[in-house]
Amino acid sequence: MNAGQWRGMGACRGLAMAVLPLLGTAAFAIAFNAAERFERFAAAHEAWQLDELAFAAACSGLISLVLLVWSNYRLCRQLQLRQRAENEAQALALRDPLTSLPNRRAMAAAIDAARRDSPGASFSVLMIDLDRFKPINDTYGHEGGDAALRIVAARLEELAAGRGLAARMGGDEFACLIRHPEGSGAPHDMAQAILQAFAKPLQLTGGLAEVSASVGIVTASEDCESTDDMLRAADFAMYRAKKAGRSNCAIFVPEMADEMRRRAALELDIRAGLHRGEFTPFFQPIVALATGEVVGFEALARWRHPHNGMVGPDVFIPIAEDAGIIQELGFAMLRRACCEARGWPPHLTLSINISPLQLNDPWLAQRILQVLCATGFPAGRLVVEITESRLVSDIAAARAVMLSLKSAGVQIALDDFGTGYASLKHLRELAFNRIKIDRSFTENVRAPESAQIIRAILSLSEGLGLPVTAEGLESAESAEMLAGLGCDYGQGYLFSPPVDSARALEIARGVRYAAPRTTERRRPASAPAAKQPRYGT
Repeated sequence: MNAGQWRGMGACRGLAMAVLPLLGTAAFAIAFNAAERFERFAAAHEAWQLDELAFAAACSGLISLVLLVWSNYRLCRQLQLRQRAENEAQALALRDPLTSLPNRRAMAAAIDAARRDSPGASFSVLMIDLDRFKPINDTYGHEGGDAALRIVAARLEELAAGRGLAARMGGDEFACLIRHPEGSGAPHDMAQAILQAFAKPLQLTGGLAEVSASVGIVTASEDCESTDDMLRAADFAMYRAKKAGRSNCAIFVPEMADEMRRRAALELDIRAGLHRGEFTPFFQPIVALATGEVVGFEALARWRHPHNGMVGPDVFIPIAEDAGIIQELGFAMLRRACCEARGWPPHLTLSINISPLQLNDPWLAQRILQVLCATGFPAGRLVVEITESRLVSDIAAARAVMLSLKSAGVQIALDDFGTGYASLKHLRELAFNRIKIDRSFTENVRAPESAQIIRAILSLSEGLGLPVTAEGLESAESAEMLAGLGCDYGQGYLFSPPVDSARALEIARGVRYAAPRTTERRRPASAPAAKQPRYGT
């Protein structure tokens, strides 16, 4: 029995307590002929005026009874209104106000209910995340984004009708619970239907918009001991699908359980490591190919794990991004790198990479400038590197960050150039200070296709007046060829691996690397290759 029913019964008891005494008194009077006896008694004591007093008492009692009944009626009415309001509030608490779909809480309750069913019943949870939803908000505004979410929700609800429950988990993430026979292929079929439905263009007020989705599937099993386990497993499978590319689905298998637990433990370890100060910047020198002189360093994050030793960024950066702590990690590295770089000669620059997710922060530029002010590192010596793929996917966010930083004197580099298909319009409008060629080209610089792309990049950069840095140099032959083609700077293991702050300071204070013998700009490809020089400190 819920609270509303209990309160309703209490109101009925109150009404009964008001009426039953009256009925009991009437029955007593009839049984003992009370009216006639009172009449004889009043006649015998006329001086007492008992008949008038009895009439007044009866009228007062009747009025009191009417007021009591009216008060009880109003109380019952208020209880009904309160019960209705509580039911509506409970319904709203289980509904997403934008799409009217059930929310995360309702989905969790539905999974709990499904888990309580008979052992023979089988069900699956599908976690759905929209790909490239942010550009819709940027292009059509938040009203357009809300309209897109409503359209997607309606499509998902239509697909789930008769099969299970569709819910919005928050943001651009949805979920679907379906019941099916054990061993059925219904979950995969449902995932494919969702991918096809979401891939259809969305008709918005400003025009057509396109999205895709990534779907993670988990089926109830002994590996998922609770509702939270199922939701985490579905999330993990969804991230697997997202990494495989857009418009994909992935099924959670038992082998993923250990990986998921290790990933969760690693996330906790990363958070603890941040507070313990275990993350530190390492520095890789950037060298002028014409002279062998060090012109700056790129700061690269490393994790000095107390048990696992030095951990590379390929392990912890993706987890930090998924866990939403990349901002904290990025600024921790920036602060430490700026403090270390203050002791370098004043002509050396410090380059830092901006994570794609950091560009989602509208206050990113202001936060970077605050770090520069706090550490006393000159803004003119800082180079912020933005990857080309991120530039193309969100040009508006990149432009806002770049304009704020450039107005303060910070230099901007277009990183991994040649991999993200940036247009010449972007290069002209955003006015980069330098370009970095992706290592995928420099590693195969002798290949005709890579050589042609590098020549085109160098020719373009010369026309725009932008210096070019080649990443990933590992052989003297590659450095000579790039120097001959006119590349300005080089970076890679040929000169030095990333080193700690103490070694970086030694390099900054006087190390000069051997320059390639060939320094002719735009050297023809048919010219004989120069003899490989020795590079060292």
